[in-house]
Amino acid sequence: MATFNVSFLNPALQKSGGSGPSVSILSDQLQILENELAKDGYLSPGDYELLINKAREIQNNPSLTESQRSNYNVKISNYEKQKSVLEVEKSSDIETLNKQLQSEAAEDVMIVGNNPVEFLKGRQASLEAKLNTLSEAMQQKVLSGADTVDYQNEINETLREYQKTLETFEMLGNYDGGDPVNGLVAYVETNNNGEIVNVHYGQHGDKTGYVETNGVIDGFQVYGKVNYKRDDSNYFILGNKEFSASNMLIPDPNNPGAFKTNKLMADVENVGGRGVIRRAESGFVNFSGQNLSVQDYVPKNSWAKGVNGSLYKRTENGDYQKYLNANPEDLDVNGPIINLPESYERTLMQNVSETIDFSQPMTPDQGQMGVSSGLDGLGGQDVGGINTQQSQRLDSPYPNVQGPYPMQQQQQSSSTQIRRTAQSPTERASTSVMDTARRTVQSGANYLKSLFS
Repeated sequence: MATFNVSFLNPALQKSGGSGPSVSILSDQLQILENELAKDGYLSPGDYELLINKAREIQNNPSLTESQRSNYNVKISNYEKQKSVLEVEKSSDIETLNKQLQSEAAEDVMIVGNNPVEFLKGRQASLEAKLNTLSEAMQQKVLSGADTVDYQNEINETLREYQKTLETFEMLGNYDGGDPVNGLVAYVETNNNGEIVNVHYGQHGDKTGYVETNGVIDGFQVYGKVNYKRDDSNYFILGNKEFSASNMLIPDPNNPGAFKTNKLMADVENVGGRGVIRRAESGFVNFSGQNLSVQDYVPKNSWAKGVNGSLYKRTENGDYQKYLNANPEDLDVNGPIINLPESYERTLMQNVSETIDFSQPMTPDQGQMGVSSGLDGLGGQDVGGINTQQSQRLDSPYPNVQGPYPMQQQQQSSSTQIRRTAQSPTERASTSVMDTARRTVQSGANYLKSLFS
C-alpha cells in the first residue's frame, strides 16, 4: 500500500513525553494531508485510503474524548463512502466497459472462434456482465443526482445487442445439418492458411466489407474477407477450401438499385464418413466447426492489435515493434490483423524492442519507419539503413508473390503462442459478477425479451 509521509507537517509529533499534540493540531494534520493530496484537484481511491488510515491513527490518540472519537468515525465513514463511489465509477466507466467487452470478444475468437454455440455463449455472458455493471452504476448516479443520460443510452444499445444475440440462439435451433439457417451469417476473416483470425456469428446485415460465399459453418452461411486478388478475381480461404469469383459487381437482390461483390464459390464435394466438408442440399459447402482451426499465435512478419488500438508487428528476429497513434493504412499492412485480448497483450509487450509514435515527427534515425506512410516518393532511398522499396512488403509472408500465396502450416519456431491464460466463456460466465448478473437479468432471455415485446 502507498505511504505518504506527513511528519514534517507537525513537528509536535516528533516530541517525546508530555500529553502529545492537542486535538486542534491533530485535526489540522488531517486537513493539511487532505489539501496536499488534492493539489491536483482530484482525490483518488488510494488518496482516500491514506486519509482513512490517518484518521484512524488520530482517532486512537488517548487525548480525544468519546465525542471527538465519534467525529472521526464520521470522517472515516465519509472517506470510505467517497472511496467506494470512485471505485464504482472507475469500474463502470463506459469506455472501460467497452474495452473489456472488446478484450473478451478477442478471447472468444481465439478460444471458440470455430464453435458458433460456445462463441455466442461467450458474447451473452459478456453482455450480461456489462448490463449488470451499467445498472449498478445507474443506481449510484441516480442516488447522487448525477447525469445518467450517457449510461441510459449505453444500456439501451447493449440491450439491443443482447437481444440480437438471444434471437440468433433461437434461430440456430432451426438448423438441420443441411443448408444454412435463413438469415444467419458467419462473418469470417482468415489468414492464408485458412485459420480463423476474426469472426462474428450473427445475422444478415450485421457487418459490411465481407463477400458472400457458398460456405456454411454449423448453420451459418459464411461471408468472408478477401484474402488476396489475382487476375481480376477475388480469393478467400477457409480450412482446406479456396473460394473464388471474378472481381465484378452484380445486382443485389436484397437492395434494388444497389450492387454487391460477386459471390465467392468453392467446389462442392461429396465426402462421406468423417470428412471435413460435405455437400449441402443447395450447393453449399458445409464445414464442421470442430474441424476448423483458429489462429492463436503471432507469426513473424504479421500484425496484431491491442485493446487500446496499439499495433504490433512481429519481426524476423522474433521480437515486436509497437506503433502508437497509427492506422493499418499508415503502415501499409497487408493481410489480417490479430485482435489481442488484454491479457495476451500484456504478455506480448514483454518482447517489444521498439516503440514508434506516429503522433511525433519522424527523425532520420527511426530506421524502422521505412513504411509507406512516411516514406512515399523516396524512390528506394536508404533511410536509417533500410531500403524503402524493400520495406514495402515486409508484412507479406511472400514479398515477391502477388498471390495466391502458398498455403503452408506455420512452424512453432516462427510463431509466438499466445493462447495461454484466456478465460473460456463458461468460466467467465461462472464468476461472481456473472452470478450477480444472472440474478439481476434473470438469465437474460425472459427478462430482456419482455422489454422488446
